Amino acid sequence: RGVACDANDVVITSGALQAVDLVARATLRAGDPVAIEEPGYPSARRVFTARGAELLPVPVDEDGRCVGDLPEGDNAPLLVYTTPSHQYPLGARLSIRRRLALLSWAERCDALIVEDDYDSEYRYDSPPLPALAGLDLAGHVVYIGTFSKVLSPALRLGYVVAPPPLRERIVRLKRLSDYHTPWPVQPALAT
Repeated sequence: RGVACDANDVVITSGALQAVDLVARATLRAGDPVAIEEPGYPSARRVFTARGAELLPVPVDEDGRCVGDLPEGDNAPLLVYTTPSHQYPLGARLSIRRRLALLSWAERCDALIVEDDYDSEYRYDSPPLPALAGLDLAGHVVYIGTFSKVLSPALRLGYVVAPPPLRERIVRLKRLSDYHTPWPVQPALAT
């Protein structure tokens, strides 16, 4: 997916939803604005709501999230949650033009993009577009993935790649809820 990282940059989670929750817990306080896709992934919406975030729905069209509808300045959300490879539930993919616009917006607004790349492996009609995290040069993207779609949802294995200071907070929070994702499953998956 073009994400520049090594093994030390990856935090293994108990599924992608735990990764979303850990990022929310590490970054948000009650009342913080979070831009979500409308329509969007209900479970992620519930995670942000549980953190007390103010949800800012942003419409989606055939090119994915309408980046031009994101507020700027004092009204800019702290965090943007997006499913750019295969927008959930409509299936659109975020165009390259909009990917670059979203990265530019995040840099201008000093916002964090949470890229949930839950099923980027499945492309039948066209080649995959680069991940936002692979295009990000400024450290504004947290990349989340899962093995649920490729192998089995019963594995409950996901991962998050985050900028170093955020990754350290995520690791501390994960240790509070489950010290590690089941160890026997991880080597089996690696094999």
